[in-house]
Amino acid sequence: MRLFVDFSPKRRRNILWIVFTVIIILLALTITFMFNSIFKSNSILLTISGLILIALIVFTYILGIIISNWQYIAEMSKNNFTNNIVHEIKTPITVISLACEMLQEKNIPEGKSREEQMNEYLPIIETETEQLKKLVDVFLQHSRIDSSNFALNIEKFDLHELINNVTERADIIVKNKNGAITADLKATKHLIDGDRLQISNVLTNIIDNGIKYSEKPPQIAISTHDDPHGIVIRIADNGIGIPSNEIDHIFEKFYRVQIGDRHNVKGYGIGLNYALRIVQMHGGNISVSSKPGKGSVFMVFLPA
Repeated sequence: MRLFVDFSPKRRRNILWIVFTVIIILLALTITFMFNSIFKSNSILLTISGLILIALIVFTYILGIIISNWQYIAEMSKNNFTNNIVHEIKTPITVISLACEMLQEKNIPEGKSREEQMNEYLPIIETETEQLKKLVDVFLQHSRIDSSNFALNIEKFDLHELINNVTERADIIVKNKNGAITADLKATKHLIDGDRLQISNVLTNIIDNGIKYSEKPPQIAISTHDDPHGIVIRIADNGIGIPSNEIDHIFEKFYRVQIGDRHNVKGYGIGLNYALRIVQMHGGNISVSSKPGKGSVFMVFLPA
């Protein structure tokens, strides 16, 4: 007699959700237990352990929502997108686990204090937790815009104010790489009707690319000027540039330019596709000019 097991898409999604939930919750509880057992009298570290627990539970909830739409994501996937994401989710979890094991070690290496050991491994946990957040953002960007009920939240806002906010956030990353980001905002028609959050994400995606794809300290220059029908945002970088035969493809979903060692840069070919689609939903457009070794210039037009 042949037994049939139900591996329908719905059942597979449910199983994956359960597995991921159990893994994340066990990891969160393990981290909390480790911190509580090692640092019983340190209220700051107990607070850190609590925050890590909350962050991982929130991550599990968001991941569960994504996995509930697993079939849709799989249908849209190209170039092993899903496999890459799952693999990269596993990596920070493994690193966090190993860092916690090192903190749990009772025998401190000779010449090191407990405080030095904490200063070595706590930043690693923080970095990998941030990486988990970025992976969630990638998933959400990928699924949100293709959702049938996706709609822009239109409001009037000051685009220059938004650009200044975005550059302030990026400035920390750029300075950490010994670079600089500047803004020269000269447009007079900078009050626009649009989705503040989505436009912020568009600018962040373009700036992030300029930072990631640079072999030297990044120099990002943002400027605005008036257009007869709206406003133009110019974002220039000193990155590695894009070959002319690749430019027509960079806005395609899952497409990534392969130049030298830059294929090792983390990415999924989603950001620019997302940026273009959001801008087009606002009635605008994005163009780019670039030369290998000379950097790239993105021109974002938005009606005003």
